Amino acid sequence: MANSSIYNRLFPQLRNTTGMKGGSNKFNGPKLWNLIIKKKEFLILVFANLIAQLGITYYVMNKTDNPDIGFWPLFGAQIIIIFILALIPMHPIFKFLIFGLFSWTFGLTMSHLKDKYDPELIDIAIKGALTIFGVMLAAGVALVGFGIYLGYQFGAFLLLSLLALIIAKLVNMVGPQLSSVKKVLAYIGLALFSLFVIYDTNEILSREYYGDFITASMDYYLDILNLFSNLLSVNDSN
Repeated sequence: MANSSIYNRLFPQLRNTTGMKGGSNKFNGPKLWNLIIKKKEFLILVFANLIAQLGITYYVMNKTDNPDIGFWPLFGAQIIIIFILALIPMHPIFKFLIFGLFSWTFGLTMSHLKDKYDPELIDIAIKGALTIFGVMLAAGVALVGFGIYLGYQFGAFLLLSLLALIIAKLVNMVGPQLSSVKKVLAYIGLALFSLFVIYDTNEILSREYYGDFITASMDYYLDILNLFSNLLSVNDSN
């Protein structure tokens, strides 16, 4: 399997941390721990910001009823904010505040869900998304411990898969909306964003972000929200 072309394309940066030629990688706990210690300040900022932004979204979602702004204007604002954060260099404080605005708009978007889904179902989806995130986060850390670094080709594969999933969902929305197709697409979305958590963890631990913890935490933020959204679709009885 290690010699297959697909494997080599998706895992071009696979490294043998044990120094054994032809042998399988072994878990290198001390090296992983040293890496985490080296990046501890950055990781603390990543997860502190992630918790803060998720907290904003959750608070706005629960405190807002029947928002005056519709879904599509909010969606448009979110796309604009993503481009601003990605393309315009700015001080981390300003980036944090703009991310907070992004989280606020997502809270408004998710407040619409309260009219469609049972509160118990929303609570289950939240807990499920956080559980999946935790498991996939651990898997991503473990891969680094085994010396496996996912390359840009794997990231490109995930992005192309996401694009295909978005197109499939749009087709299902404009055509006959079949509940069975919706559930299948939701399961695919769960699998895809679970892989995104693993990939983003791999990137955060192996790549130099030059202190840009906002970008790193935003990747996790979007992963969790998409896991939540797909879990709602999976458990939707309609």
